[in-house]
Amino acid sequence: MRPESAPPGGESERACLTAGAQSRWLSLKARMERELGPLRLAHSLAVADEAVGMGRRFGGDLLKLALAGLLHDGAKELGAANLLTLGEEWGLIGDPAERENPSLLHGPVGAWLAAERWGIGDPVILECIRYHTTGEAGLSREACIVFMADLIEPGRKYEGVDVLRQLCQENLRSAMIEALEQTFVYLERKKKPLHSGALRCLAWLKDKGGVKWKARN
Repeated sequence: MRPESAPPGGESERACLTAGAQSRWLSLKARMERELGPLRLAHSLAVADEAVGMGRRFGGDLLKLALAGLLHDGAKELGAANLLTLGEEWGLIGDPAERENPSLLHGPVGAWLAAERWGIGDPVILECIRYHTTGEAGLSREACIVFMADLIEPGRKYEGVDVLRQLCQENLRSAMIEALEQTFVYLERKKKPLHSGALRCLAWLKDKGGVKWKARN
């Protein structure tokens, strides 16, 4: 995890500097400053930092993790009505749960915006953005990391987060299984629909072919 004393975005910006992509990071950060409010921007920078730290622990491309973390919530503040309209217009609705809970579309819509408006062509970064909320079977290592980084960045406070943080120190697969199962309990309690992508993701993780990444010694 990012040390409490470190400013959000410091770890991820250093990763971009090392990769020779500082100007790209600064340009996209400036765009997110226009797209997002201060709290959402701070969250996005914290997710980027968390993802880079997890990338060092579990492996993964640190530049892609930094950029995906920065951009993952780029469509979050469009609002439910706009997300639903854009999802319809761009053919992004893939599950009935997205109509009932349009907030789920901020991943697919954000990935579309990243590809069409923000100059992101890397399929791994786009995958990270698209599936960071729902998950999906067969995700890349980077997408799994961003999925968890979004849930455990230091600003997150909810029942069960400390369990997830501990698991993210040890085993990415176990952390994702726990996170999805926590989500299913929450959705059932709130009487909200399950997303089929999340169900496929959990089945994939529990299958012998699912991700098995453990922390490096």
